[in-house]
Order: sequence, then C-alpha cells, then structure tokens
Amino acid sequence: MLKTVRTIGTLAVAAALLAVPATALGAPGGQGKGKGKAKSCAKTLNRGYQVSGTLVSFTADDAATTDASEATVTLTVTAANSHARNSGELADQDAARKGVQVVGATYTVPAGDAFELKLNGFVDPDTPSVGDRVKVSGRIPVTKKRCAADGTTTADRYAAPDVRRVTISDRDADA
Repeated sequence: MLKTVRTIGTLAVAAALLAVPATALGAPGGQGKGKGKAKSCAKTLNRGYQVSGTLVSFTADDAATTDASEATVTLTVTAANSHARNSGELADQDAARKGVQVVGATYTVPAGDAFELKLNGFVDPDTPSVGDRVKVSGRIPVTKKRCAADGTTTADRYAAPDVRRVTISDRDADA
C-alpha cells in the first residue's frame, strides 16, 4: 500500500512540474510573447569603453580652484575595444582597410569629465611623462540597431562616453 501511494505521489508531482512551464508560455506577457519594439527600445544599453596607448600630455586637476574637474589626458592610441572603435570618438587611420583602424590616432579625455586617476609605479617626486602607458575605461550608451531610425550610422547610435577611470603606468626609469 505504501508503495502505491508513493508512486501516485511521484506521478502527481511530475505532472505538476510539466504543467507549470506550459501555463507560463500561454499566459500574456509570458516567455512565449515578445516584449514589443516600444518596450524593448525604451532602455538604452551601456557598454564598456576602453582605449589604451602612450601618454602625450597630462594636466592634473586643481581641486582648490573649482568643483569641476580640469584634468585632461591626451594619448596616442595603441588599442581600443569595439565600442570605442565604433563610437566615432576615434578617427579612422586607414580608410582603405575594412573596419575602423584606430592605432596612431590621438585621443583626449576632456576637462569636465570627472574620472578617477590612478598612478601606477610612480615614486615621489616622479610624475607622469610622455611615453607612459595610459588606459582609459568607462561606459558608453548605445542604441540598439533595430531601435535606431533607418539610415542611422553606427557612430550615430553611440552617445558621448562616460570616462570613469584613467590609469597611467610609469614606463621610464626613476631618477
């Protein structure tokens, strides 16, 4: 008798588990229905933005003058991720080749963009100098391709990047 009850209980639980996904698919707004273009296009995506290269110039922020950041960093690009290449922030260095060729372009993190500055390998009184390694990272808003208007270029789907961190690593010998 116990064996029969256990078998019936197991079959009832199995049937319940099989019925739950079927009801979720049939319900309005369940997994079986799409969200619709209006709802899925309402949210803008934020993607990672990374550019690295060698330092050309550096201006430190003077915290005593204003609350806004006056720090700027200019670098010669040696590498960039796909979102940085496609954003239109970096100039194409070889239009004859497929894709965006950014190696050798000059990129400047503008003043007013509040970012965290990290200095690696600097021993006092050493300061950043031309040729040091620079890595710029942040986030960039992008509109989905299917949500953009017809004829919109890839660069137009990207907004201005939000630079969150600039890391400068010492590459010259310390004095």
